[in-house]
Amino acid sequence: MTDTHRTTERRSMGIQAALVRSILDRYQSYTWTVQGFGMARVKIADVGRIHVWDSRLRTQLVSDVHAHPWSLKSTIISGELINQRFVVAGHGLPYLHSRIATGEGGGLIGETGEVFLEAATPEFYPAGAIYRQSAEEIHRSIPMDGTVTLLERQMGEPLQETSVYWPQGTHWVSAEPCPAQEWQLSQVIQYALARWSAT
Repeated sequence: MTDTHRTTERRSMGIQAALVRSILDRYQSYTWTVQGFGMARVKIADVGRIHVWDSRLRTQLVSDVHAHPWSLKSTIISGELINQRFVVAGHGLPYLHSRIATGEGGGLIGETGEVFLEAATPEFYPAGAIYRQSAEEIHRSIPMDGTVTLLERQMGEPLQETSVYWPQGTHWVSAEPCPAQEWQLSQVIQYALARWSAT
């Protein structure tokens, strides 16, 4: 990578961080939802979403191993995050899986099957790092509280289909998004801003 390329990347990251910070500073001006994976999120036009991660928003025993209906690029604006990918294997951890309609009003669809998942090496991403993931990849996000990420992807229909996974012997627990309450946003976003570590 050339010095020019690095300078361009740093400038782009700085612009993204400034945009995200301006939105968090005026969060009351936007429509937020809370998702059971442990995040408050807001859509940005046709680009993607800002995620503000906080375990206080996490649904108890939520089934958080999943794929996506679309490929994505995630930039860690502030904080740090572990991305844990999984692959389907002939051995490993026994899981159940099913298709799901994503978004508000979604839920399990189709039959439930059995599968073995093998965990890949966990990937650690600090502020300023970027990772990409294709639609069919299985993963879970393990963020530090207060982490802020910018997820970029091609926007589609509100309800789309993907796959979800949960350990055998347990029940699937939905992470379905719902409207955010003001007290949730105030606590979570103020905590994230207090821990802001954007590069």
